[in-house]
Amino acid sequence: MKKKIISENLTKALLQLNFTEKEILTYLSLLENGASSVQDVSRTTGVNRVSVYSALDELKQKGLIAESRKGKKKLFVAESPDNINQLIEKKREAVKKEEALLQNTILPILKAIDINQENKPQVKFFEGVDGINKIFDEYILKSHEAINCGSYETAIKAIPAKMEEKYFENIKKQNVFYRMILEDTPLNRKFAEIGKGATHTKFLPPEIKLSADIVVSGNLTALISYDKITATLIEDKSIAETIKTYLEFMWERL
Repeated sequence: MKKKIISENLTKALLQLNFTEKEILTYLSLLENGASSVQDVSRTTGVNRVSVYSALDELKQKGLIAESRKGKKKLFVAESPDNINQLIEKKREAVKKEEALLQNTILPILKAIDINQENKPQVKFFEGVDGINKIFDEYILKSHEAINCGSYETAIKAIPAKMEEKYFENIKKQNVFYRMILEDTPLNRKFAEIGKGATHTKFLPPEIKLSADIVVSGNLTALISYDKITATLIEDKSIAETIKTYLEFMWERL
């Protein structure tokens, strides 16, 4: 009875580490019996050979088995159970990443949508070229600092190039510390050159492409789609600070 209880507890624990039942049976068989062939494992576990091969592949990726040979015969050997610590560490890191994603991104955005949320962020929607210009002229440039991630490759689909050039004059006139993270294309480098003296620019790796702009200015976050010619403005300090942190992280590493 005691052995059965231990086996059930062990099985439950390993299942929580993303083992399958067939992987568990295969690994325990190798631990108990030493170097074994696929046929040996299949016979001792009652698992068919196709499933044993699949389980062995997964266990190999987990770092829990190794291959050896006895003449022409391929054998499989269980690695030390201590290697499971690596799986636990990976799981711990995955949980940390998921928690950070939940706290820093998912919850702030969901709270912005929740109509029952106290101190609910203000969300405004704008359409057309005039709406996009209004966001920049009446909101973004009212702050002393802004950081923008996007591409003129998409922007000029909606906004005339001359109007974009005029925008640099407004940035300089309003004395805004304006940073741009752009796609690395000839057109974006051309606009970066035009904006010298008004903006500070860094470029993404050439393989990264963008289809929309995001701008953070003070407590404001603007999400702009030039394909649909629409924009969303979110006024919330925590959301703006979180997204700005991501953009600052990118800026420092470019």
